[in-house]
Amino acid sequence: MLRQEKMKLVITLLMLACLGYTVDSPAQTDSLSTANGIAPDSLVNVAFGRKNLREITGSVSVVNTTAATRLDYVPYVGNFLNGRVPGMIGSNNIRGIGIGIDIADLTGSGLLSGNAMYIVDGLPRDIEGLRTSEIESITVLKDVNAAVLYGSAAMNGVIMITTKRGQANQPSTTVSINRGVGVPQSLPKYLNSADYMEYFNIARANDGLSPQYSAEMINNYRTGNPYRYPSVDYYSRDYLRSGKAFSDIMTEFSGGDENARFYANVGWNSSGSLMNFGEGGKGRNDIFNVRGNVDLKVNDWISTAIDATAFFGRRRDSRSNYWSAAGTVRPHEFAPLIPFDLIDPENVLLKGRKNDVDGKYLLGGTTNFLSNAIADSYSAGSFEAIYRKFSFNNRVNFDLAQITPGLSAQTNVSFDYLTGYNQTVPNQYSVYTPTWSDTEDRIVSLTQHGQDTRPGTQVVGNAFFRRRFGFYGQLVYDRTFSDLHHFSGRIVGFGSQFKETGDFQGVKQAHLGFQAAYTFDRRYSIDFSGALVNSTKLAEENRIGFSPTVGLAWIASSEDFLAGNSVIDYLKVRLSAGMLKSDQPIGGFFYYDSRYNTSGSYNWFEGGRSRSGVRSAMFGNVNLGFASRDELNLGIETRLLDNRFGFETNLFYSYYNKLVTRPTSEFPSFYNDFISYQNFEADRYTGADLNVTYDESFGDWRIGAGANLLLVTSKRMIVAETYDYEYLNRKGLPKDATFGLEALGLFQSQAEIDNSPRQMFGTVRPGDIKYKDQNGDGFITANDEVYLRRYQAPVSGALQLRVGYKNLNFFLLGEARFGVKNFRESSYFWLDGNKKYSEMALKSWTPETAQTAEHPRLSSATNSNNHRRSTYWLYSDNYFQLRRMQVTYDFSPAFAGKLSMRNLRAFVNAGDLFQFAANKEIRKMRIQSEPAYHSFSVGVTADF
Repeated sequence: MLRQEKMKLVITLLMLACLGYTVDSPAQTDSLSTANGIAPDSLVNVAFGRKNLREITGSVSVVNTTAATRLDYVPYVGNFLNGRVPGMIGSNNIRGIGIGIDIADLTGSGLLSGNAMYIVDGLPRDIEGLRTSEIESITVLKDVNAAVLYGSAAMNGVIMITTKRGQANQPSTTVSINRGVGVPQSLPKYLNSADYMEYFNIARANDGLSPQYSAEMINNYRTGNPYRYPSVDYYSRDYLRSGKAFSDIMTEFSGGDENARFYANVGWNSSGSLMNFGEGGKGRNDIFNVRGNVDLKVNDWISTAIDATAFFGRRRDSRSNYWSAAGTVRPHEFAPLIPFDLIDPENVLLKGRKNDVDGKYLLGGTTNFLSNAIADSYSAGSFEAIYRKFSFNNRVNFDLAQITPGLSAQTNVSFDYLTGYNQTVPNQYSVYTPTWSDTEDRIVSLTQHGQDTRPGTQVVGNAFFRRRFGFYGQLVYDRTFSDLHHFSGRIVGFGSQFKETGDFQGVKQAHLGFQAAYTFDRRYSIDFSGALVNSTKLAEENRIGFSPTVGLAWIASSEDFLAGNSVIDYLKVRLSAGMLKSDQPIGGFFYYDSRYNTSGSYNWFEGGRSRSGVRSAMFGNVNLGFASRDELNLGIETRLLDNRFGFETNLFYSYYNKLVTRPTSEFPSFYNDFISYQNFEADRYTGADLNVTYDESFGDWRIGAGANLLLVTSKRMIVAETYDYEYLNRKGLPKDATFGLEALGLFQSQAEIDNSPRQMFGTVRPGDIKYKDQNGDGFITANDEVYLRRYQAPVSGALQLRVGYKNLNFFLLGEARFGVKNFRESSYFWLDGNKKYSEMALKSWTPETAQTAEHPRLSSATNSNNHRRSTYWLYSDNYFQLRRMQVTYDFSPAFAGKLSMRNLRAFVNAGDLFQFAANKEIRKMRIQSEPAYHSFSVGVTADF
């Protein structure tokens, strides 16, 4: 009997594999208390409403944030999303489609904006300062059938966030306190002064020049007085702490009755600075947020919800960018501090000083460094960035059952405003250049540069704002007849307007959405959803576009032929298709109008009069239309063996058609000023996302595991391009293809250079990179570039592990990406001219190291030949990273009760703990910017 059951399991898995089976759990909760996340009969949040999971025909993933945060304390939602949603890359890219730009949010907590549309409580908005503790659930709408009701802006998918509401007659209070430290993952390593001088002399020798630094000078900088012969390491403990502390405190309240309910969340997050001196050492980033959600029952058929949030941020720092200076200022340039005890005490400038450091030092500098990051931190005053955000929305619900059962209506209006500015109290300061004695390490005189003034005047500038309005109104019908026929439908009118500093036109969205769905006997579902979208970017006669979609779902496990099956508990097959029209790929406005520029100056009346001419800059195109995402999605969901195993797959085909560009390559160059924007290009994305879950209990043990995988490839189908050689064409290659030169190693001799194709990027010497002549014309130019890599991983995924024993729980989240390469092309690797030398200089080519060198020759001049994108600088960026780990202990109710608490949990967690990667040191390093951190913290959460 057992053997038969195993055979059924194998056959079932093979059937699913033959169907193209890969998986993505649409409703995983990250909770050990359930078998496989949200049950198939659960109601989940979808576009403009809630729906039973069984009846959803599109590709949808749901994360129960409330359950997940019990095992993993993540303050902000930007970091929370990474690795948790099948089919997502990072926190805002869905299926690798419509590759966007990740922008770090103001809290430093994660990624905010890119190509996916964020919806918070029904309307579009940003997620600055949105705490994970405020969120009830997150729904990701991945295909066009699921997302189309949000119209044009939903072209690349939708991330729906629903915040918590108060529960009637269930008052509660929760307090969480978290304290930790961030430790730099990696710090750049630069040469000290003596080594720099030695290798700069080598660079000059490589250029055929004489040494700049004598052996005596180099020895002085290696062994001499550090104030006379400075060797400044900006990444040393002299200037940086071993880590920076952070704190997070959150309190939430909820309660009320059937007539009035409320939820409130108040949080404060504060982090210090890695710098340990001056204003930089006092640096701090403080975030304070407050939310209030109120639900009111007006009468038996009208209810309303009023939500308001406020977010206050303040970042204090020194007035200069320390990290930029740390990666550019050479170690021997100047001594930042000059000690009093090396200066003649009767020196007039010393005695007359108006500014010093701790009563022990003067600020050092030269005519080339009248200001510097270290002096700025001590004496230039403070810098503060202030930012505030206010959000409001109001929903009104109407139960129209008195007209006909199942009829309802809803309106929702939102307003968001974010503003920010910088304020400084600037000071001016002097720096001093010492003159040293010829016979001893004593300073015989000082040269002062600048003046010491502290006017105390506050300067405010760099103000910016972002403003967003949103509105929708909908009429909904939802009714079941005879327990067999479930009809639902809605008509939605939606609009939004976004405007920010410098954007005079603003981004406007308006459309009419509709949905009609039918389910028979909880087994067969069909959904017609669509939208009439409108765009102000197009000519009046062409501003309306129609986006139709259809979805089908079949609960196969409800059929008689699977009834009583001991292996398959639930099996659902989905198929959806549609076209989503969008004006997002239309970059600007008024492309339908012709544009003109002035041209030259023309004289008449014997030169007494003149006027400029007028010429075409671009022809308009009144036929310019919407771009379209045409898509087909096949999904399979199943749960097996008493719900221990959960699987889901989505196979998708997305064709981005009629993308907007100016096809200049299609016409002679003299015609460029007359070419209009056109719906010309097309890209294709195909792939599969997979999710597998497992949950089991053994006595006091609980085990849960989940893995998700995304396989995606893109292809440029129609491209406006004309190249002299076919291998330069982008058509047929991935959307994220990068081109560059193919390196053949390093030239070893002048004879080799003379006998090779001529490289046209400057003077070439032995030790420089040698490139392949792809077209055989005897010259290396941009025409010899070939396809090198794609910068988005074609394979990405994540792994979750949850283990519980009695009151103890362990959680782990790992994230991986494969098949992607990157370039070493920062100033840390590209060394030439008077740049600061990193440790890469130690591996550079010389005649003596010709056979072992890992870096091209150094040059004291600009080396354009070596510093080009090529296979020489390419490295594998594959990795598996342990992103989150937490151990949680739930104290017994009896113990918590003694402290007047309902529940009490303590936890220890770590973030970005380690990674497995062939080039992890390169991946972890940040050049001319603050380092990435490992985080370690302890915390406690109490429910009252």
